[in-house]
Amino acid sequence: ESKLTMIRNATWTLSNFCRGRRPAPDWSLVEPALPILARLINQQDPEVLIDATWAISYLSDGNEQKINAVTASGVGPRLVELVAHPDNKVQTPALRSIGNIVTGNDEQTQYIINCDVLPPLLGLLSSPKETVRKEACWTISNITAGNTDQIQAV
Repeated sequence: ESKLTMIRNATWTLSNFCRGRRPAPDWSLVEPALPILARLINQQDPEVLIDATWAISYLSDGNEQKINAVTASGVGPRLVELVAHPDNKVQTPALRSIGNIVTGNDEQTQYIINCDVLPPLLGLLSSPKETVRKEACWTISNITAGNTDQIQAV
């Protein structure tokens, strides 16, 4: 139990280090967190998942270089799994992370499509939560801003 408490506290702290837009945290200081976050999102504890996934959403909210670092960490398949998580508090930051990634270039968008994101996104369009439906629509609209194949995939 004390180990889980320590992991929860460390994940929460790491998430807060990654948070912020004005000013954004120094990328050179937060980028090294990506491999750790990639491991943390494979935990089963909802609190750890929530904080780790929010941290990824903060790090993916940026330019193509930042998005590339996030995709290079290999988090895509797990983010797609977490979009279907039964806890909305886990679903939301996973969806935001995916939405941020597909604001990048066509290659970054294709990475997420290749993780089989479209079926879970379709499911989210029927979510009882309006915010989830809205975020899913935003993500899909960003995918359809891609190339012809990406538009056809939707």
